[in-house]
Order: sequence, then structure tokens, then C-alpha cells
Amino acid sequence: MKLDRWLRVRTFHHSAFSDIRRLVALKESQGVTISLCFPTLNEEETIGKEIRVLKSELMDKFRLLDEIAVVDSGSTDKTREIAVKEGATVYLASEHLAELGVWYGKGENLWKSLFLLKGDIIVWVDSDIRNIHPRFVYGLVGPLLTNSRIGYVKGFYKRPIKLGRKLLPTGGGRVTELVARPVLNILFPSLSGLAQPLSGEYAGRRSILERVPFFTGYGVEIGLLLDIERKFGLRQIAQVDLDVRVHRNQELESLRKMSHRILTVLLTKAEEQGKVAILSELNRSMNLITKEDEYYRVHNLKIEGTQRPPMITVNAYQQARGISEEDLVIFGDLETSERREYQKVSGLLRENLIKPDVVATTKREAIRELVEKLAEEGAVSSVKDALEALMTREDVLSTGIGMGLAIPHAATEATRELTLCVGISAEGVEFESLDGEPVRLIFLVLCPPSERAKYLSTLASLSRLLDDERLSHALVAAGGRKEVLTIVRKFETLKSLTREFEKR
Repeated sequence: MKLDRWLRVRTFHHSAFSDIRRLVALKESQGVTISLCFPTLNEEETIGKEIRVLKSELMDKFRLLDEIAVVDSGSTDKTREIAVKEGATVYLASEHLAELGVWYGKGENLWKSLFLLKGDIIVWVDSDIRNIHPRFVYGLVGPLLTNSRIGYVKGFYKRPIKLGRKLLPTGGGRVTELVARPVLNILFPSLSGLAQPLSGEYAGRRSILERVPFFTGYGVEIGLLLDIERKFGLRQIAQVDLDVRVHRNQELESLRKMSHRILTVLLTKAEEQGKVAILSELNRSMNLITKEDEYYRVHNLKIEGTQRPPMITVNAYQQARGISEEDLVIFGDLETSERREYQKVSGLLRENLIKPDVVATTKREAIRELVEKLAEEGAVSSVKDALEALMTREDVLSTGIGMGLAIPHAATEATRELTLCVGISAEGVEFESLDGEPVRLIFLVLCPPSERAKYLSTLASLSRLLDDERLSHALVAAGGRKEVLTIVRKFETLKSLTREFEKR
């Protein structure tokens, strides 16, 4: 999506979403839940009012929020006590997922909030806002509820700055204007339309947030933005004007550390994307020059932090949310899937199990249509059992992988052998895909539980084969079953040749 078009269709004002009753109706009709999280460290002056205002309007009066939580870095003031008194659920970050090591910082709190909170949509709001208003939440969730193709929303606003006793109307966001936005314009120009890439108020769909890494400290905002744009595309990102945000302006020492960390993240991600080559290890500390008596000395300031992996790869998270290994394989979220034995998809395809005329437009009915096809051909013994197994997996995690593709799958006794059925829809099926796009190609996989190794290998092979958009376009345009088979064989041969070349 070109930048000028993105600005037109993905930039909003919070007033467009001020009808909270409408947002609640949309939330209920979509069957989604929304969690609000405050990352905190010594915010006793502001956290109470923030929780009170947002809970009163968006949970007690209107049920837009299902959960309000605080994830704390170890406050030494009364932050946690005040939050509990105002009705928030409070978590101490260091007490959760401790087996993965303990780090401190805002990004660590946000990462762990994915594990601790239940919502399908997560809203993060900084805990030092002095002019808190419900718009800081409804403005962010509005685009997500009104447009299924939006997955991540950033807030932006005017940022006053306090000089002495005087509050100037602009001048805040110094690191944004002096570090982040110039570097984005140089290295990541597709994101240069973001007014405030470092803003602390943003919301996203769990299905996206759980699939990207989180930096533990100051670099979390810019890291999320870069990884979401790379993995899911600019069209998934939107921004909302929240008017004015008044908060505590940080001292120069904090801004130094913030700038260092953000620039480190920008350079790291630029190298990952092949935009720059870093020939020596980046310095993880910062030298400050101080004067003691008549001498100048170097004070070395360490900038601590690490990058946490995508939450969906964490075993405890998988167990808590019922995510299976096969779910991770089809989305490419499991690195070991690349090392699985390659299974030829064309060898599993049978002409009589290709349905080029799927008529259903909803996920359940489209899957039913393909299962009934399998039953007609004697590949399934019970439509009811096979459908129940497939929909149970869909309830945990939609198998719409994006680009108009879906790979519903299940291990079930309703089939005697690993079976692959292909459905093609001219109209498109609403599948709750990651990118919000309708599905036109459905690769349905059923397997008896006893053939799990072959099952996982087949899903991994399908995932690798279908990451080429040219294949999906060719299959949708195919004239019949034989052409579908021919196209799959052709692309599979090309993939095989590519793998052999890469090995050499």
C-alpha cells in the first residue's frame, strides 16, 4: 500500500469512534474480548485516576472492556496498592514466566501481559497520563472493531512540554522527532507516515501481537512497529489522532538512554532486513563525559535489555491457550518445522478430492462442504466427528494464514489415512484470517492420530509451498481439477529445485 493512500485510509480521529454503544454492539456481534493493560513503575500520582476514569466509563457504564490490569516492574511506592483499590488486577512482572529469565522494563511488562491477559484485543496505555479520557481507549479499539483488515493501531497527539512552571503547547516527543522519525525516513520510508511511532498508547489483535518479538526496554514501540510491518504489511497498521496528551516529561538522562536503545533497535532491524551491514558488534553502553574538579572523566552507562521471542513460541503460553504444534507449523511460527522431512503435496492430491466450486461464504459451512465431499468419496466415516474436530481447532486459532489461504486441519478417528482436500471459492469465505481478507483457497487436512509425524510433515510442506502468492493466484484462476493438479506439481518442482540450489 502506497504511503499517500495509507494516510487517507488508515488515519483517523478519535471522534469517529465516540459512539461507545456502537462499539460495544460491534464487539458483541464479533464475539471478541478486549483487555486494557497499564505497564507501571512508581506511578502512584496518576495510576488511580486513570483506572477510575476508564473503568467507570468503559467497563461499568458501557461494557467495552472485559478486563483492566496493571503489570508492574517492581514499584517501591503505592502504585500496586492504589491499582488494586481502584479495581484493576495487578501482576508483578518478575513473578511470571520467571523460568525464562527476569528482565525489567516496559517492553517486558507488555510481553508478559500477552501471557497474563485474556483478551482477543489488547490495549496498552501509559500510566503517567495527567489528562486521561476514555478516547485514549475507544479511539484505539474503534478501527479494530470497524475494520477486520486492521490489526494494529497507534495513537498520536499534541505533546505539551513543561518548562519551569510554564506548560508550552508543543515540544514534547523530543526523541520521536530527533531520532525515530529521521531514521524511519532514511531506512524505513514506508513507515514515515506514522506521526508518533514511539507513542505509548496502542492496541492490537492478539493473533498479530503474539507472533512478533518484544524488546524489553525503551525499544519496544519501534521494534513492534518494524516487525508488524515486515510480517503483516503496512495495511494492517492504522493511527488515530487522540488530540492532546499531558504527561510527565522525562529528564535528559532518561532521554539519552531511550535514544540509545531506540537507535540500537532501528539499526538491528535494518540489518535483519538487509538495509545496512553492521561490521562490528553494536556498543551496548553509553559513555558520558563528566567533570570532577578540574578533570574530565568518562562515566560508562550500561543500557540493559534483550529481545523476547514471539509469545506464541513460549511453551507455557501454548499450553495455557491450547495451541498445538500443528497450529504453529502452518503459520511458520515453529522453527523446527523447517527441518521436517519434506512431504510431496502433489502426491497426496487426488483429482476427485478437489472442489473448484465452493459455494459457502462462512467458515463453518465451507469446511462442512469439503468434509461432505470427503464423505461422498469414502475418505471420511463420520461428517459430524470430522467437522467437530476441525471446528475445535478453529475455536483455538483460525487457520486462515493470509493471502486468501486457509489450512484447516485435525487429527481424528473419522479418517483411516492422511487425506487432503482442496476447495476453491470464487466469492471468498470469511475465515477470520490474520490479514482480514476472505479466503479463496482451502487446503483441508485430516489424519488419524496414529500418523502424527506424517501429519506434521504434510502441514509443514503445505505451509512452505503456499508462501508463494503466485501459486494461490494460479489456483484460483484454474479451469478445473486437472489444471489444479498440474499447477501444484509445477510449483512443487520449482520449490524442490530452489531447495537443491540453496543446499549447494
